[in-house]
Amino acid sequence: MPTPSGASRPGDAAPGKPSRARPPRWRFGASRGTPLSPRRRRRRRVGATITVLIIGSALGFGWLLLSHWQSSSNEAALSELRVQSQRLHHFDTLHMQLMAAESGVRGYFLSGDPMYLTALQESRFESELVLRGLAETGKDDSSLAELRDLLERRWRWLELAVSRDMPDLVAAVNDDEGSTSAQEAREALLAMRADTAEHIDAMLVESFERFSGTRQRNIGMGLAILAMLVLLLVMLYREESLRGRLADVLRDENDRLQRQVASRTAQLNALATYLTNVREQEKSRLARELHDELGSLLTAAKLDANWIARKLPPEALEPLRSRFDRLFDTLTQVIALKRKVVNDLRPPLLSDLGLMEALRTLASVGVGELEGKVTLKLPEELPNLPESVALALYRIAQEALTNVRRYASATAVVVELQLHDDGLQLEVTDNGVGFDPTQRRMDRHGLAGMEHRVQMLGGTWELDSAPGHGTRIRVFVPRSTWDTDASGVQPQ
Repeated sequence: MPTPSGASRPGDAAPGKPSRARPPRWRFGASRGTPLSPRRRRRRRVGATITVLIIGSALGFGWLLLSHWQSSSNEAALSELRVQSQRLHHFDTLHMQLMAAESGVRGYFLSGDPMYLTALQESRFESELVLRGLAETGKDDSSLAELRDLLERRWRWLELAVSRDMPDLVAAVNDDEGSTSAQEAREALLAMRADTAEHIDAMLVESFERFSGTRQRNIGMGLAILAMLVLLLVMLYREESLRGRLADVLRDENDRLQRQVASRTAQLNALATYLTNVREQEKSRLARELHDELGSLLTAAKLDANWIARKLPPEALEPLRSRFDRLFDTLTQVIALKRKVVNDLRPPLLSDLGLMEALRTLASVGVGELEGKVTLKLPEELPNLPESVALALYRIAQEALTNVRRYASATAVVVELQLHDDGLQLEVTDNGVGFDPTQRRMDRHGLAGMEHRVQMLGGTWELDSAPGHGTRIRVFVPRSTWDTDASGVQPQ
């Protein structure tokens, strides 16, 4: 229905507002409103390339057939031209032999010298050979037979003239029989020569026409093949350009994803570092509160119980002796448990006596029910280590020995700490059941925690294990991380 003048139609842009984007154009051959998928576009490109290759191959094969036909036709034409040229030469030879024979007879009549008769004999012999050659190269047997008869009559007349020994040359030349035979032989010979020359001219014209047509066909075939090659090159260029654009897009996308992954990894590492530090700070706070608050309360409770036990009279204490003893044992166990919890949360030996004493205390626990021994290999002395480095190495050794006690079923463990010029190396090795490092469970984070602690220090972490061959964990911390006071020496 028509709209009033000035009224906006549906889809028109409102005044003062940008027009809406035009809908994308779809490729020819696609369904209306449906763009071609990348797979279909790729199939079309491959199909078009194969079609061009098939057409180009067919044109090339046709060109080969045309060239073969042209060469065969030229060869046949040249062979026929050679045969006709030989016939033409034979006719010229016969004419020359006939003239030589007549000249010899005239010379004999003029001089009377029999030597001139040699030309007659040789010409007749040569003529026989030439006639045989014409018989082999020609197909006009009737004309050739007529020519042979005429020549034979001419030879007989010449021999008859010689045998008559006519002294009058004019009488011999004007003889009706001789003149007639000579003219008929020459006319037949020249007629056959003219036919042969005409046939040669016709063959040449036909060859030139065929050559011109073949040249035009070759030009057409060559242009068609050249067009196919140009089309194929254009298609390959477009394919290569598209492949280059796709490679650029993929490279840009990979770079973006790598930057995103690196950013997310850095964020996760920062978060993991923050959580690790917060956890250690919380453990330190809990250990301090347990040691200060709970420790003092338990000590006060034990002192009060001892004071009550001393102040009670013997007759009143005797019925309560067993309960007081149980109370003292319970307080002692609670104090020992508190000390163990505090040591697990924040080992006081680590801050008081250093990393090596803390490792000795950690190794004294053993490796579980099999009562295997932990072998310690420690350097004679260590430089002053920052608290973060000493705590990280202690936690790594603690987690490694915990895994040995829980899962390895090992009978021997070696904890080795080596001091190198470029850093510090901690290695924990056991002879347990081992495992496949590629099959690590994602819900357990002990090994991941070790690796992250090493990454926090800028070091390297290696895990070497196989089923039935034990496990080895090697940690290396570079000196640049902890060499803050190289002059200080940590006690053994």
